[in-house]
Amino acid sequence: MAFQNLSYLAGDADGRVHVKLSRRAVGGLEVLVRVTHSGVCGTDVHDRASGCGLGHEGVGIVEKVGDCYCPESVGQKYGELEQGAFGNYVIKHQDFVYLVPDEIESRHAGPLQCAGITVYEALDIAGAKPSDRVGIVGLGGLGHLAVQYARAWGCEPIVFSRNPSKEDDAYKLGAKEFHVIPSSPESKLNVSEGVHILLLCGGALPDFGLFMPALARRATIVPLIIQGEPLVVPYMPFILPGHRIIGSTEASRRNHIDALRSAARHGIRPWIEEFPMTAEGLTQALDDLEMGRIRYRAVLSAENQNRSSVIEPNWI
Repeated sequence: MAFQNLSYLAGDADGRVHVKLSRRAVGGLEVLVRVTHSGVCGTDVHDRASGCGLGHEGVGIVEKVGDCYCPESVGQKYGELEQGAFGNYVIKHQDFVYLVPDEIESRHAGPLQCAGITVYEALDIAGAKPSDRVGIVGLGGLGHLAVQYARAWGCEPIVFSRNPSKEDDAYKLGAKEFHVIPSSPESKLNVSEGVHILLLCGGALPDFGLFMPALARRATIVPLIIQGEPLVVPYMPFILPGHRIIGSTEASRRNHIDALRSAARHGIRPWIEEFPMTAEGLTQALDDLEMGRIRYRAVLSAENQNRSSVIEPNWI
């Protein structure tokens, strides 16, 4: 049995990024993927001091398949790759790799594996219809893709942001309206019509009391935020109109595939900033992401550089 040497980037207890090594064989239903690109997600910032391999938005080329896997998959472009995608190669079970359409460049495919499928899944489970107005709170890594997917769905994307400088970006992405979230609790959001679906894509839960008057009757709220604070909702303004809050996490395999196909068909692409696939590159990307300097997704690229911090594999 041939074993594969793998190297990948991980964080340590003080948040520094370093290279880790592992070695194992390709199982019967697994594939060996040479990583070319990987998106950087907010969860990578959260996991920076965990010691685990970072990266779950990987994209690459299949170079070897297990004995039970279709050999025609060799040479095709796949994405997702779970944890440890910041590395030279990854070995994954066939159920956790997804064929990337040819129309999508690998550097753009990375962020779609998490941010893209997350907002697509949210629209699907919320039952979005072409007649719906979809509110998007926060125009960042998730929000800028939510605008594009909502528009492709036939909906009217309504963007809410605390940053007025993002208004031009919102309209370029396809927003129908842009509203600045007021900092004063006495202020109100003046929307032209009620919002049927509200996707929470920012870095923290908003003031629900501020958004209740902006919702249409029986609206659906979908939080897509990773944080540990309690969810506090004004009771009567929430209950009387018949609103609901639903949880949404990872996409189903069907929706993952559909999200990629939709992106290819409708020209949905993340706005990205590229960094080298090295410890230094990941450190800079994580720092910039944590400080809010990324517009709007960071991507590590192993192309056009020698990947000096990544150990090339040897077959044994």
